[in-house]
Amino acid sequence: MMVLEFEAAGRASEGRRVRDARFIQRSELPVSAACLVATGVRETLASLFGTAVELTLFRPVVPSAQAWRAISSDATIYRLHGARGDAAIVLRAPDALALAVAAFGEEPGDERALSAIERRVLDRIADALSAAVAPICGGSPTRSLAGGEAPASFITFFELQLERPVRARVGIALARDPEQPIVPGLRIEDLLDLELDLCVRIEAPSMRAGELLALEPGTIVPMTESTSLTGTLLLAGRAIAGGECGVRGTRFALAIGPSREGSTGTAS
Repeated sequence: MMVLEFEAAGRASEGRRVRDARFIQRSELPVSAACLVATGVRETLASLFGTAVELTLFRPVVPSAQAWRAISSDATIYRLHGARGDAAIVLRAPDALALAVAAFGEEPGDERALSAIERRVLDRIADALSAAVAPICGGSPTRSLAGGEAPASFITFFELQLERPVRARVGIALARDPEQPIVPGLRIEDLLDLELDLCVRIEAPSMRAGELLALEPGTIVPMTESTSLTGTLLLAGRAIAGGECGVRGTRFALAIGPSREGSTGTAS
């Protein structure tokens, strides 16, 4: 999503303060969705490591092509295929080593390549973390190892900084931002107490054109016994029911005629 961003500090121009602006690409991934993933990652790692995990969530961004190259350089990338789109778990070399050795309760020490056993442990960790990413890519995603290739097909990226028991970063990439469900702002139940203005239109007897032109305030139009006292119930000028006009107790009323189901009612 392209948004217009203004610089915080302006510059003086012709006696006025002017702030420069530019269009930037911003991720549409809700922070709440990223928080859901972060919670899942924290709980999963806590279960794997057998200890409490502390982490910090960084806001989702849309990296440039150059930034993607830096993110994926020398990284292990686990691609996830979900029902709503693809995602990826991105672990740069130092972070992959830190996670793998943390599973054994050890410190990463100097930077080095993963052993065969540590590589299998890292794969197991990625399998477990894929369930935490499911809320934003859908279903139970299947995993495939993408090696160190740049995730060119991805647009959104955010990172989770682990603080304890080991310092490492877990990157999450998305091929597309999840679509937001359209939720009605109002339910029919929300309108049940709403007061509506109704009016009844009575079918008047026929009149000659001359008599109609002679009508003025105070003129009485006779309603004979033969006149049909049918009426139409109107809501905002739209007819919604018809019936017969009359008197109920001390009030004028409209008895609504039979509906298609054969029910009757009275509006007063």
